[in-house]
Amino acid sequence: MPPSAPPGPAAESLSRPDIFTVIVGTAGHIDHGKSTLVKRLTGIDPDRLPEEKSREMTIDLGFAPLRLPGGKTVGMIDVPGHERFVKNMVAGATGIDVALLVVDANEGVMPQTREHVEIMTLLGIRTGLIALTKVDTAGADLAALAADDVRSYLAGTFLERAPVIPVSSLTGEGIERLLAEIEAVCRRLGPRKAAGPFRMPIQRVFSAHGFGTIVTGVPVSGIVRAGDHVEVLPLGKGGKVRGIEAYRAEALEARAGHSTALNVSDLDYKEVARGMVVAAPGCFEGATLVDARLRYLRSARRRLKHLSTVKLHAGTAEVTGEVALLEGKDVAPGAETFVQLRLHEPAVVAPGDRFILRLHSPAVTIGGGVVLGTSRHRLKAGKPFVIEALAAKEKALGDPVRYVEETLRAARAGPVAAARLRVEAALDAAGLDRALAALTKDGRAVALHRGARYVHRDGLEAARAAVQAALEGLYAKQPLRLFVERLELKTEAALPDDELFDAALESLAKERKVERLAEGDRVRKPGRTASLTPEQEKLRARLHDLYREARFQTPSPDEAAAKLDLPAKRVAEVKKVLALLGEEGLVLEVAPGILFAREALEEAKAALFDEFRKGGAFSASAYRERLGTTRKYVIPLLEHFDALGLTVRRGADRFLKVPLP
Repeated sequence: MPPSAPPGPAAESLSRPDIFTVIVGTAGHIDHGKSTLVKRLTGIDPDRLPEEKSREMTIDLGFAPLRLPGGKTVGMIDVPGHERFVKNMVAGATGIDVALLVVDANEGVMPQTREHVEIMTLLGIRTGLIALTKVDTAGADLAALAADDVRSYLAGTFLERAPVIPVSSLTGEGIERLLAEIEAVCRRLGPRKAAGPFRMPIQRVFSAHGFGTIVTGVPVSGIVRAGDHVEVLPLGKGGKVRGIEAYRAEALEARAGHSTALNVSDLDYKEVARGMVVAAPGCFEGATLVDARLRYLRSARRRLKHLSTVKLHAGTAEVTGEVALLEGKDVAPGAETFVQLRLHEPAVVAPGDRFILRLHSPAVTIGGGVVLGTSRHRLKAGKPFVIEALAAKEKALGDPVRYVEETLRAARAGPVAAARLRVEAALDAAGLDRALAALTKDGRAVALHRGARYVHRDGLEAARAAVQAALEGLYAKQPLRLFVERLELKTEAALPDDELFDAALESLAKERKVERLAEGDRVRKPGRTASLTPEQEKLRARLHDLYREARFQTPSPDEAAAKLDLPAKRVAEVKKVLALLGEEGLVLEVAPGILFAREALEEAKAALFDEFRKGGAFSASAYRERLGTTRKYVIPLLEHFDALGLTVRRGADRFLKVPLP
């Protein structure tokens, strides 16, 4: 694989233990000597562009391996100091573990010194040290004043206790001490953990003859190995890792914290750009709606308004959008609040990522914070459940099990696909399986459709309550009912998902809070009895007797009312009582308006079997004669037995489908 940067001392392969997964990054005002210091420390000029060399000004990011006195190698990122290139500075700073703040002893703290410290603070960098440069030209007195200026400014920041080391890149003064201090800081910090799926924000892309597309950056999570398949997001295209270079040496793998170059096959370098992400397939996606906690800088000049146009800097990406305030119409300088970033183009972020916000115009840094997740819809401001869900996700950051749980809870009554959970929580397959196993074991999550989708127990409980309320509501509308059809109950419950309804119904049935009857797919409340008035009780008994006596020439509901000398206005009541008799299994409707008492149906079935005992088949006319009725009743009876699977019609005859009893 070709070198990922200009020639220089090659670090050893990652198979050796002297590679330390820590990135040291410079910060500071323009012309304060950052690049010169990096060259003195590493022997490599980080300014690779011809324009940088001709103008003697760092424009883009520079990379170099740094060999520490104890033999460990760490990566160095050099960032531009000019205010016009802050976006490049942020792209590099997102990969930094240790901040090396560079301050010119002749000038002290300057505007970009302040902005860079604010940016590093917002990005969550908590470790660093200060190099007071050009002490050879400043003299002892001016250097001492500059050191006091730096300590005064850094009071209250993450660098307030960091050592201030006077150095000269020209004479070498203080360089040994600086290296020793960098090594001490790196050892205290420890190597970056490589947990989670692989993800690397792209800092640079180019094509090398004979190799194809090369992408470089610092992985923020996971491990990538030669031969792995990766995808470039939000481009949506991928390829196979043909080769890896880390710290200027070929390697079999690279991990979080390595300065890395990947040779990716089947990928056109012209389609790839800084701001995209190389990642393990299926674990991340581009999003245009990003939920976050925002810290609005105290140095901001005015209150931040709802839907202000901003530029989001996350990883190496810079994306324009609006910041939607979720807890008020504006935010005062120095305050924190929940927001939703509504981007014009997708950005690839994960829960826990740090970000920077800058105004679109004028281009100044106004704040930053932490990503809490992504959304598929716009969040509504001022809604308590929205704020509660975001607060819960914020507390769950860093805990995959709890974060998956809060993602399920935030979906409320909506089940979430396992594949969707994997992306929202930024987990690989194994990580998601572990989280879901823990949640289902203690009942906090419930698997639907054999584990393809999941719902939080709160969502299932809400669905159960909806089903029970729907059942009671239907009973209230029709007091004579015993059973409710499943489809009718689902419609009444108004649940958004069939599987969730089935899970709620199954759960209630297991606890015997509802009963399910397989025949007709009916549901009822255990112990349910119809609420009949004394007059309806009499009507029920009269109708039952009427249909038992009628046997195979039964009246329709209208005719039954007339036979009982009831007025026309009571026909509707007759139909309701007949429906109750049907639910009780005493009078069954085999076709519209054709009803038989249970005893008559049993007699008709016995007669059916007797006819089959006489021969292999029989006709409808023979059966009509056997029952002593008319075709009006015989045909519905035979079709009823067909529907039950007892008989089958072939031409004019019926044949038996079950063994004779």
